[in-house]
Amino acid sequence: MELRQLEYAVAVAEELHFGRAAARMHVTQQSVSEQIRRLERELGAPLFTRTSRRVTVTAVGEAFLPEARSAIAAVRHALDVGRRAATGTAGELRLGYAEDLGPRLFQLTVPALHARFPDVRLAPRPMTTAAQLSELRDRRLDLGFCWTAEHPPDLASLLVAREPLVVALAADHPLAAHQAIDPAQLSHQPLVIVEREVNPWLHDHFVSQLEARNATVTIHREISSLDRLLPLVLTGSAIGLTITSAAAARPFAGVVYRPFTDPSPYAGHSIVWHRDTTDPAVTALIDIVRQLRDTGAFLPSEVPHEPDEPHHGTATDDTKPN
Repeated sequence: MELRQLEYAVAVAEELHFGRAAARMHVTQQSVSEQIRRLERELGAPLFTRTSRRVTVTAVGEAFLPEARSAIAAVRHALDVGRRAATGTAGELRLGYAEDLGPRLFQLTVPALHARFPDVRLAPRPMTTAAQLSELRDRRLDLGFCWTAEHPPDLASLLVAREPLVVALAADHPLAAHQAIDPAQLSHQPLVIVEREVNPWLHDHFVSQLEARNATVTIHREISSLDRLLPLVLTGSAIGLTITSAAAARPFAGVVYRPFTDPSPYAGHSIVWHRDTTDPAVTALIDIVRQLRDTGAFLPSEVPHEPDEPHHGTATDDTKPN
C-alpha cells in the first residue's frame, strides 16, 4: 500500500468522479483507476461502485476512507515537522496573505496573538489566493488570508468580511456626477477588473454580480494592481472596479470613487487553514479573527468621493486584488 494510493482514493471519494480526481491530483485518469484497482486487490474488496453515470462509495470504502485520511494527515504532519526542523523554523507561524488584506489583519490580530503566544514567530508572505491554497495543501503554509474562493475539502475557512465594490472614475466622467452607480449604467462601458489568471473565482464573481444587475459587461483590460488601473481611469479610457478599503486608502487627484446602488456587488475575504490542524497558535489566531469579525473590526472605512488633498505618484501593490 502506497501513500499515493490513499490520496487517489480520498480524491475519488470526494469528487465521486475519476476524471475530476485525476485532474485534482494532476495525473491521468488511467493512473488513478489503476492505483485504485491495486489498492482494492490488496484490501480484497471494492472501495467504489462504478457505473457509466456515477461513482458511489461502498460500505468497505466508508469504513476505510476515514482511516486513509488520518494516515495521509499523519504523513503530511511528519513531513512538515521534519521540514521545519531542517530549516530551523519550528517556532514559526507561516501566514500567507493577499497584499491588500494583510495590513488590517496584522494590525488587529498580532498584538492579541503575541499576548497569548509571545514565543511564536510570525512569518508573513504576500501571495495570490491561488498560491495560498496551493501552499496550504502542500503544508507549506499554516494559515492564509485571501479572497474568498472555492477550496478543497481538506481545508477549512472562516468568512471575515464581505466588502462592497466601488467604481473608479475620472473626475470629469459623466457617471462621476452620480452619487451612486447602478450596475446597469456600466453596460458597454470599458471596464478594468482583476486578472482572471490571477484569481479566476474573483474575476468571475465580479462579472456575474454585474450581469445579475442587468449590466452588459465589456472588459477593456485585466489588471493585477491598482497602479495599472489608475492611468487608464485618469485618461478616461476605462472605468475601474476595486474594493472599498483600497479606494479609502488611496485617494488620487483626478479620480473619484462611487459606490454602487444597493444591493452592492461585493468581494469576500476569508482565512483558510488545514482542517486537521492541532497547532494551538493557529487555532488561537482563528479565534482572534472570529472575535474581531463579530465586533465589526474588519468592516471597511467609508470611501471618500474626492480626495481631501491632491496625491501624486503611483499606487503600490498593496491595493491589488489577488
